[in-house]
Amino acid sequence: MPHREPASRADAGARRARLGTAVAPRSTEVTAHGPGPAVTTAGRPADAEGREAGAPRPERIARMAGMAGGALLGTLYATQLIWLLRGPLGTSAGVVVTILAGLGVGCAAGYLTAPSLSVRPYRWITQRLAATPLPELVGGLIGGGAGLAVAALVAIVLGGLPAGLGWVAALATAGMAVPIGVTVGRARRRDLAALGIAGSAGAEGGRAPAAARGAVVVDSSALVDGRLLELARAGFWLYPLVVPRFVLEELQALADSGHAARRQRGRRGLDQLAALRELPDVTVELADRDFPAIEAVDLRLVRLARDLGAALCTVDYNLDQVARVEGLTVVNLNRLGVALRQPIQPGSALTVEIQRPGREADQGLGYLEDGTMILADGAAHLLGRSVRVVVRSVRQTATGRMVFARLAEGEPEARGEPPSIVPGQERPLPPPSD
Repeated sequence: MPHREPASRADAGARRARLGTAVAPRSTEVTAHGPGPAVTTAGRPADAEGREAGAPRPERIARMAGMAGGALLGTLYATQLIWLLRGPLGTSAGVVVTILAGLGVGCAAGYLTAPSLSVRPYRWITQRLAATPLPELVGGLIGGGAGLAVAALVAIVLGGLPAGLGWVAALATAGMAVPIGVTVGRARRRDLAALGIAGSAGAEGGRAPAAARGAVVVDSSALVDGRLLELARAGFWLYPLVVPRFVLEELQALADSGHAARRQRGRRGLDQLAALRELPDVTVELADRDFPAIEAVDLRLVRLARDLGAALCTVDYNLDQVARVEGLTVVNLNRLGVALRQPIQPGSALTVEIQRPGREADQGLGYLEDGTMILADGAAHLLGRSVRVVVRSVRQTATGRMVFARLAEGEPEARGEPPSIVPGQERPLPPPSD
């Protein structure tokens, strides 16, 4: 059989190209408290492309600088060692060996430790600052400044103590007061925002409704689901959609997957997004904001929605619960589907196909078109038949509705009469009259 993988990859590339042409003319980059790293269509950071093109890497530069500094320090240390141990190292061979050893050890130590002392701490600090909301950052700075002010007062008051004890006390106070101040400032950022010190409450976005900000962050599960597109086509979607770049990368990764089911989900999500972009009354914005320090995509979605003061659209139950705990407004398409179901009351008559036996004796199980489960007493022997039932009670669960019913009085099976079936008809004919 011919190998079909190249064709599937070509199809995925064509979908991405069509999505890119649909997004490019109307794309609006959304940032929160500063832009995130730029992302290319292949899902790689732009600085990675620069490195691939031959630009020097920061770690390589740091290692070279570390080797130079280590060589200098190693040589100086070897010189001091020769001066202190003039007897054993006084010969020419001893001097050369000592200097070369110091040079080699210094170069090796500088090469190994330079990135950990320069580039990596810088990256960690910048990532944490980029992932911290502005009100939380301002609150921490205010708290840390208050701690330094307390330490300065201690230095002024105790500066006259002998042997520098006043400065020691001031340093100890700063070591305790600054971390406490930063922690308290970050925890009380809402109070500072209410006073107008650490930004507005809307910028913090903890409980700002979607209507106030006019944006809804979309999860990949909502795009794959398909109901969002149908709502937009019907004119029931009124807010701009914000699609993060990392969600687009997730869909691209699924579309390129070797697993057939995952590849189908990724292609469906990309097609749904492209179709949303083509609707004239729907605005789809791409958010470049990312949080490299947060690995889980769900937590990055929650952080982005909180920073933007936007709602979150998903069909993922766990993500729904986490976002609600964080105080976000969640548009769950599953909840919307449940709310739009036709109301069922006790005594209502329904027509349902019995698909399999239920748990109870002589109980048949079927489903309505919206997925509602029907448990009909006395219908276990009617598998594959469409019968009329009367609702006795309705139970609402976390996953949907369960309807308990019985066969309608007009059904021959309910009167204990054997049904007569005509081929091609789902309903039994009534018994012939005399």
